[in-house]
Amino acid sequence: MPTLLFINACVRGRDSRTLALAERLLERISEENSRDLAFRIEEIRLAAENILPLNYERLKRRDELLAAGQLDDTIFDCANAVAAADMLVIAAPYWDMSFPAYLKIFFELASVVGITFTYAQDGTPIGLTNARDMYYVTTSGGSIGDCNFGFEYANALCRLYGVENTHLVCAEGLDLDGADVQAIIEQACSGEIASF
Repeated sequence: MPTLLFINACVRGRDSRTLALAERLLERISEENSRDLAFRIEEIRLAAENILPLNYERLKRRDELLAAGQLDDTIFDCANAVAAADMLVIAAPYWDMSFPAYLKIFFELASVVGITFTYAQDGTPIGLTNARDMYYVTTSGGSIGDCNFGFEYANALCRLYGVENTHLVCAEGLDLDGADVQAIIEQACSGEIASF
């Protein structure tokens, strides 16, 4: 059964509007694929994981493990999960024009030459992941406009990994006076999803 990797960077847990939107998207994906292709959903809750950024010692250890071909070490768990997934769904609230730091650390750990991507002889990157689709889910109290650097970053990395189709699912203006949060979230997920 194919795997949908749900990368959950929602720090607020059950109170997260981004998580509510992501769960609605996961339902939609399950409904749309129930006849042809059912997915097994594997969730990584970043707030509950003990993921640390690469410091000098961990980077040196990672390089040594790579050189030895020991790609099953736990330091490669994020990269191996991304490489094996058949679809990616990333849920991250819009924070400071980007996303929570947990997600940056996850991408740092997932970006490993020989697991998620490699290089051709001429230096051109070649993606190694199974996933052909990535959905980036975000919400904002105000307007995001053209400053969604979180999606742009995730989009660029997923392209590096070999993901062909990237999609943005975004609900904005949730904190504006009179905003119907539930209606905005439902509309963001039920209509046409932006593809890039």
